[in-house]
Amino acid sequence: MPFRRSVAAFSCAVVVTMWSALPAGAQGFGGGPPPYTPEAGARDLKAVLFNWAWHMGMLRGQAEPELVATLEYQGEGTVRVDGQPCRLTKYRVSANYQLPGYRTQIECSLPDGETYANVETISGRYAWDEDIPGAEIIPGEGKATPRPAALEERLIRLWASPHGAPKAAIAAAAGVPPSESFAQNPAELLDRQAAAGAQSRATLTWQGDRAVVTYPIPGVPGATATATLDAGFLPERVVVEHGASTTEFVYGDFGDYNNPLHRIEALYAGAIVERRDGVVVRELKTTVTEIGQVYVVVPVPDSVRMAGAAAPAGTSEEAATSEAAATSDAAATSAAATSPNARPGGGADPAAARTPRLANGKPDLTGSWRTVAGGPQRVPGGMFRRCTPFQDNCMEWTNQSADFVFMAPSRLDPNRPLYKPEHWDRVQELDQWTNRYDPVMTCLPLGNPRHGPPVRIFHTDADITMFYRGGVDGGGGYPDFRMIPLDGRLHDPDDEFAYSYMGATVGRWEGDTLVLDSIGFTDETWLGRGGLFHSDRMRVVERFTRTGNEMLYEVTVEDPEVLVEPWVMNPRTLRISERPMIIPERGSCTDTELDQVSTQIRH
Repeated sequence: MPFRRSVAAFSCAVVVTMWSALPAGAQGFGGGPPPYTPEAGARDLKAVLFNWAWHMGMLRGQAEPELVATLEYQGEGTVRVDGQPCRLTKYRVSANYQLPGYRTQIECSLPDGETYANVETISGRYAWDEDIPGAEIIPGEGKATPRPAALEERLIRLWASPHGAPKAAIAAAAGVPPSESFAQNPAELLDRQAAAGAQSRATLTWQGDRAVVTYPIPGVPGATATATLDAGFLPERVVVEHGASTTEFVYGDFGDYNNPLHRIEALYAGAIVERRDGVVVRELKTTVTEIGQVYVVVPVPDSVRMAGAAAPAGTSEEAATSEAAATSDAAATSAAATSPNARPGGGADPAAARTPRLANGKPDLTGSWRTVAGGPQRVPGGMFRRCTPFQDNCMEWTNQSADFVFMAPSRLDPNRPLYKPEHWDRVQELDQWTNRYDPVMTCLPLGNPRHGPPVRIFHTDADITMFYRGGVDGGGGYPDFRMIPLDGRLHDPDDEFAYSYMGATVGRWEGDTLVLDSIGFTDETWLGRGGLFHSDRMRVVERFTRTGNEMLYEVTVEDPEVLVEPWVMNPRTLRISERPMIIPERGSCTDTELDQVSTQIRH
């Protein structure tokens, strides 16, 4: 099992911007012990599942949560079409494990010389084929054909895959759907669930030095997978029994197949053979992967949604992975996290305090504000993870650099803007070269809305002045401010061409909610890390609702040039700070070293 390891050569531009200095005690796992280490030779289920994800390079950061959210995969070989082998000219999988969903683009040549092309797609409980990626997301572009009968086959392929299998097995052992095991340390999750009385739906046996893990396939009632791991805890085969049908996946030649400029020690199978009832239906050789929170969205076309979701054969816990359940869970989590009544740490309810008001009777937003809930999804733990089992020689700072791509909230949060299909590859390309194109790396302001809510506000009847601190996006960005009239004026026609970072903004009141409407943006800024660009036609609408000593901050981004629909960002709850925020002077920055950027290791 050769591991194709490379040592990244960083340019000064990348290293200096990513971190100014290594912390004291960085040696030896960043100065602290890992949260869990399996005993040598441990043969219990928790140790095996942890080792499986750990050896695959799926545990990232000091807290070692499992953080592989998406995958881009390209391979070559053959697939079976209508009983005939079809030689691939294109095979690309774009998978999102948080939905769950994926899009598989297949183009191949049949023995008679005819060509076959299809895009196999699933999202939640929906399955369909597309003639072009993202068909019908833009009305009139492409054709989407519902394929509800193909859902179970495609879900089996997802949750028996090299990344999907350990995810599904860990979730089954914890008694939760995969969406709830994601972004958690597997060992700590299993301990917590066991203490709460959860029953494992995964089992472990041994065949010599081979661990054999059995788990149910999420979303496919009655389907059971049996994964056999080699002595290094990598999956040799996964066999799925579903009714009278058996599907076998054989894996080999594991390595880091990310492109040579972005090797981050995350493994994938280099050889994949899929058999259905003993017949080879897919035989693939991996050519390149992109692992590490790459932008993958799988929106469901209206015609597919109207045709109806595939109903499971019976009621089961696995059905919790459906699109509806995932959406409901996400909404509940977001609502709980961003409620104005949320009180981290307990104590008196700040929202119950008297709301101060201006002379005109409107709420006075003056004060120093800090975010206490909501916003982009965060990841537990810090950087500087320990070396993985297959690393012969490593330093924690190299692991930190490789893990930046996993830890950025804007890449990790499932609530991301929905770009038009024609821009999906551009988002990925910008992300791959984020250390060259991200405005953070080119010394530009973060701009609105990436800068987030203000930390200091001075408010009068006539206007409002807002100050923003620096370092709000992984250490990026510099202090900024803006002054906004509240005298009822509308946008000046010239505002559309203002070419500004924070926007040409006017304000109005809707009841007790202050609404700030901004246009006239330069297209140089991003909405967030991950290549989330926008056009100069972007419009940003912010809403500030103060209740007592708390304030709800809501943002909607409209950009019909590049987005399918307005993006409603996760709301945030702000709270009055007892100590005024001191905003330092903007620092200096230069982008003269960008030509020396030599890798795609992303910050």
